[in-house]
Amino acid sequence: MRDELPPGVRLLAGVARPSAEPWPPFAPPALDFLSALSGLVMARAGAARQEELAAFGFWCRRAHLDALAQRHASQRPRLGRGLLLHLAPSNVPAIFGYSYAIGLLAGNAGIVRLSSRRGASEDALCEMIGQTLDRPEFAAVKVRSAFVSYERDDSITEALLAGCDGRLVWGGDQTVSAVRRLAMPPHAVEVCFADRWSFALLSRKTVAGLDGEALAGWAHHFYNDAFLMDQNACSSPQIVVWLRDGGNEAGRRRWWQAVAKEAASRYPADAYRAVRKQERFCLAAMDAQPAPVARLERYGGSLVQVARLASLPDGPVACKGGFGLFFECEAERPEQLLPMLGPKVQTVVCGGVEPARLARLFAEGHARGADRVVPLGQALAMDTVWDGHDLIAELSRCMG
Repeated sequence: MRDELPPGVRLLAGVARPSAEPWPPFAPPALDFLSALSGLVMARAGAARQEELAAFGFWCRRAHLDALAQRHASQRPRLGRGLLLHLAPSNVPAIFGYSYAIGLLAGNAGIVRLSSRRGASEDALCEMIGQTLDRPEFAAVKVRSAFVSYERDDSITEALLAGCDGRLVWGGDQTVSAVRRLAMPPHAVEVCFADRWSFALLSRKTVAGLDGEALAGWAHHFYNDAFLMDQNACSSPQIVVWLRDGGNEAGRRRWWQAVAKEAASRYPADAYRAVRKQERFCLAAMDAQPAPVARLERYGGSLVQVARLASLPDGPVACKGGFGLFFECEAERPEQLLPMLGPKVQTVVCGGVEPARLARLFAEGHARGADRVVPLGQALAMDTVWDGHDLIAELSRCMG
């Protein structure tokens, strides 16, 4: 990489020419830096009620990092790959921070490209990262870090890649395909996260048995899974599948009423979101594949809309929710979900169903998708194992 950034590239934090020296995974300077960043982010994001940034700060706390280090401990010496280029989307505000942090934990330096269309949350997090990097005690981390922004330009991306040892690409299928056409050194590694979708599996019997306080708690967790990212995150549920193991129709409606009540106290509803929600419903209603929409239900006025599918889809699902629009169907048994689990399915969020048991069922059924099976409230919980990739292992190399 050249001494200066290519023309048209703006340096937001760090240095223009980061070092490519590899470190061991979970090197103490990296842990100290992320721990300090955690405190700053949680204090500021909490005061500003920026929940997605506060979650990132909580993820970077020292106790969690130490637990990750223990989980990924290796019997053989390991080093990072060197210098990674991180290409993150603009519709999931904190993902660039997670990508950088995981690369750093794996022993790598990083160039992080932020979209020129980024929002206030991304600017705030980048500013806090820059302030932490500028502290004298973190000089060794700063010289390994560059946060940059530029208009989408393949020539600039290729120039940056020329000095890199790997790239992480977060985005849709078109973004991944476009970046894969760009050359990088032959030894460099690549990890791509393309379009995925997720759904929730809820037990009718369990939901029907919840008292008011417990139901509100479940609704709170579901809100965090879905509404915090307007269902833009691949791991946010688009569909709710009800397991017909008991309960009744009144319990189902009571669930959505609780979700709407939670959203009414937290969701920033506006005209733009209302229009986009209606647009997505109309698109789904016109497309009868793989299952037609039977009716639309509204809760909390039109804050939460539930499109009831006529049947359980027997194949991959293209329904796209968002802004408080969900699709809904029913299954008699968890085994009926297997035909839906194509490679595009990322996360299954469970309520009243044991995640480990469901994951074993999917594995025994040779499911092509569903890389994550998690409890309600954990859909957005970033991990160093993501989309089936052990990122610490893939972004480092074994020396023994």
